[in-house]
Amino acid sequence: MTPGGTNMMELLVAIAASFFSSGFMGLPISVPPLPPDPVIERAAPESCLFHLATAGIASSEADSKNLTEQMLAGEEMREFLTALGASATRAARMADPRKPELIDAGLNVAQSLLARPLAITVDALTPPSPQGPPSVVASFVLRTGTTGEAFAAGVDVLVNEALAGMALPEEPKNITVAEGKFSQLMTPLGPISWGHLSEGPLAGTYIVTIGNGTRESLVTRLSDGTRNAPTWKADLEQHMPIVRQSTLTYLNASMAIEILSGLPMPDRDRVLNVLDAAGIANLETIGARTGMSAEGVVSSLWLGFKGEPKGFFAKPTTGIGPSVLARVPADSVIAQSWSLDLSKSLELILDVIATGDPKAAATARDGLSQFRAIAGFDVDTHLLKAIGPDWTVLVSPAPGAIMPSVAIIAGVRDAKAFASVHKALLAMLAGATANQDVQLSVREVPYRGKTLFCLDVVMKEGAFPIEPTWCLTGDSLVITLSPQLMKTLLSRDPADGGLGTTPEVAKALIGSEPSFVATAEPRSSIGTLSSFYELAVPTARGLLAQKGIDLDLPQLPASSAILPFIRPSVTVIRHEPQGILVQTAGTVPLVGGGALAAMPSSAPVLVALLLPAVSAARDAANRAMVMNNVKQVLLALLTYEADNARLPPQAICDKQGNPLLSWRVAILPYLGEEELYEAFHLDEPWDSEHNRELIGRMPQVFVSPLATADETQNGLTNLQVLAGPGTPFTKPATGIRPADVRDGMSNTLAVVEAVSDAAVPWTKPADILFDPDEPLSGVGNPRRNGNVFVAGFLDGSVRTFAPTIDPVVFKALVTPAGGEPVRVP
Repeated sequence: MTPGGTNMMELLVAIAASFFSSGFMGLPISVPPLPPDPVIERAAPESCLFHLATAGIASSEADSKNLTEQMLAGEEMREFLTALGASATRAARMADPRKPELIDAGLNVAQSLLARPLAITVDALTPPSPQGPPSVVASFVLRTGTTGEAFAAGVDVLVNEALAGMALPEEPKNITVAEGKFSQLMTPLGPISWGHLSEGPLAGTYIVTIGNGTRESLVTRLSDGTRNAPTWKADLEQHMPIVRQSTLTYLNASMAIEILSGLPMPDRDRVLNVLDAAGIANLETIGARTGMSAEGVVSSLWLGFKGEPKGFFAKPTTGIGPSVLARVPADSVIAQSWSLDLSKSLELILDVIATGDPKAAATARDGLSQFRAIAGFDVDTHLLKAIGPDWTVLVSPAPGAIMPSVAIIAGVRDAKAFASVHKALLAMLAGATANQDVQLSVREVPYRGKTLFCLDVVMKEGAFPIEPTWCLTGDSLVITLSPQLMKTLLSRDPADGGLGTTPEVAKALIGSEPSFVATAEPRSSIGTLSSFYELAVPTARGLLAQKGIDLDLPQLPASSAILPFIRPSVTVIRHEPQGILVQTAGTVPLVGGGALAAMPSSAPVLVALLLPAVSAARDAANRAMVMNNVKQVLLALLTYEADNARLPPQAICDKQGNPLLSWRVAILPYLGEEELYEAFHLDEPWDSEHNRELIGRMPQVFVSPLATADETQNGLTNLQVLAGPGTPFTKPATGIRPADVRDGMSNTLAVVEAVSDAAVPWTKPADILFDPDEPLSGVGNPRRNGNVFVAGFLDGSVRTFAPTIDPVVFKALVTPAGGEPVRVP
C-alpha cells in the first residue's frame, strides 16, 4: 500500500455527510430544537447497532441572535408556514375522503413524530442462518407531552388498519403493567409491544419495543436518573460539539461490518480482503450531530477507525491551505477544493483491485504499459506525478448566462515536465481529426503573456456549442468551458485574497489544515427555487383539481423575509488521529453544505413547500410520456387495421392457433421498427433461442417511465390489452373488425396500463385476462400518485382514470358490443 495513501474518497465522504448528518433522509428535523429531554438522553444504551435521537421543534424566537431562528420567527414566514401546513392537511384529507378517521390518525401521528423528542434504537440484529430465523432487539421512544392520548389513539387506528387484512396466527394481546397499558403481538422477529406510559416519572412517553424482555429493560433504563451517558455517545459529543443539538445519529460500523461479513456470500475471503485494503474494514463508528450554532445551523459527521485511517481514507500528504484557496475568486457562487494525489490514487486503486482480482489488476497494468509504448510517455511518471495534489471546481457568478460558468483548477508540481507531456497530448489529439464525423483542432490564443488552448469541435451536423479552454499558469492548470471565462479568471486582481479570506471560510479554517473545503452562496439557489415554485404551483394545483383535491398553496414570502438572514455555507473535512471529521456551517441547511452546494434539503423555508409542486410536476411529466406512448401504439393499431381490415390479433399464432408472439411484435412495422420486425422468427415462440435474444431491444414506446432499471433491462412492459371473452381481443389468433365494435370505437378500450406486478416481456403473448366480475383486476399504476392509470380507446383517444372509477362503467368500456348505455367519464 502506498505510504500516505490518497484522499480520493473525500467527495464520497462529503456526500455521505450530506445524507447522514442533514437530519433524517435529508429532511428538516428539530429546527429550532427543544432543550435536551432527559428521558430521550437515557434512551441510548451502553452498546447498540444504531441509534437516532431528535430533539423536537421549539418555537422560534424573534429576539434570538441566531439568523436562522430570526428568519423562521418573522411574521411573513410564520404566516407562510402556517398556511402551508393547513393546505397540506386539507389536501391529505381530500385525497381519500372515504376514510377520514384514517387520514386524521396519520396526520396526528406524523405531527408528533416531527415535533416531539424521540429516539430509535436497534440494540442487536441477527440475520437468518441455518441455526435459526432472524431476530431483532429494538426500541422506539417518543415524548408525547400533552399530545399523548391523541398520538396513542392515532397509532391504534393505523395498527388496526394495517392488521385488518393480515392472516395472523394470533391477535394482539392487551397487557397491563405498572407503567401503563400495552399491546403485544408475536412475530417471527420476536414479540412487538407498544403502549403509552401514563403513570410515574415516565408519564407522557410512548414506547415500542421488539424482542424478549426489551420493554422491561428499556423502562428500567429510562427511569434511571443517575445513569451516565454511554461511552460511545460521550465520545461523539466530544468529537462534534454543538451548542443546541437537533439530531444525533450513531452507527456501530464494526458491528454492521461483522453482520455483513457473516452473511452467506461467494468468495467471502476475497471480499473481506478488498474491504481491508480499501480501509473500510477498519471503520469502527459513524456518528452525526446536527443543530444550531450561535449564528445559524451546523452539522457534523464523524468517521471513527480502529487506529489511523488507511486505504481510501488515509490522510493525504498535503492539505488545502491559503495558497490553494488564493487561486479561487472570493465571489465564487460554488467552490470545492480537495486534496487528491492522482499518482498515489492510481497505485492504491490497482492494489485494491489486485486483492480482489489479480488478473484484472495485471490487465490494467499491461494497458498502461501499452499506452506508454504508443504515446511515448508514462502516464504515472510523466503525467500524474507532474500534476499537483490539489484540485478545485468552482462556479463563477454569471447573471443571465446560458452556459454555466464552471472552471477546474489543478495544481502542477513540475511545470516543465507537464508542458512536455502536454505537447505529446496535443499531437495525439491532432490525430483524431482524421475522423470524418468529428474533427478536433486546438487554437492557441495569446493573452497577457499566457497561452490559451481552445478546443474547436466540428461535428458532421455542425459546430459544438461550447469551446473548452485550458491554460498553464506555472503552478496550476486552469480549465473552463469558454475562453471568456478563462480570461475573466486570469485577469482577476490577486489583491482580493481569494476564497480563504472570506469571513465564513476563514472561520472554518481555524485549526488543523483540512483536506476538503467547499462553500456555496445560497442566494442564487433560493432565487432559482423560488422561481420554480412560482411556475410549478399552478401546474400542481390544476392537476390535483382534476382529482378533486383543492391544493391552495400560499404565495412565497417577500425576499426581504429571507435574504437578510442568508450567509454562505461552508463544509470542511479534517483528518484526526483516529478518524475523519466533516463539519458544515451556514444559516440555511443544505445537503452537505458547500459539498454538494445549492441543493436545499432541509431548509424549512423552501423545500417543504416545494415537495408537493415537484411531485406533481414530475407526476405530470411521466403521465404525459405514457399518454404519448399509448397514442403512438393506438395509431399503429389503426394503421394496421387500415391495411388488413381488422385490428391486430392478441397474438401471432401458429397454424394450430397456439400463441407465439405478442401483438406488440405484430405492430412493429407500423411503429417504424421494420428492421426489428424482420429480425423475428415469426414461426417460433417468443422464448425460442433466437427470439429470446430480441427481448432486450424493446422499443421505447413500450417502456414505462416509472419502471425500474431491471424491469427495462429485462424488456418488461405494462402496456397491455384486456383479452378474453367479451373484449376486442376475444381470440388470440383473430382480430376483430371495426364493424364488430357496435358500442363505438370511442367507447371501447384498447390499451391500458397494467399493475407493475403484471408486467410481462414485451414479446410474450401475455396480457390482462379480463374478469367481468372484477373488471379492474390487474389494471392500474400504483407507482403513480393516486394509482391513476392511462388508457387508450379504439378511436385513438387517450384518457386517464382513477382506480375509483365505477367497475360497472369500466366493464362497459371494455366490451365492444355489450350495448351498455354508458358515457366515457
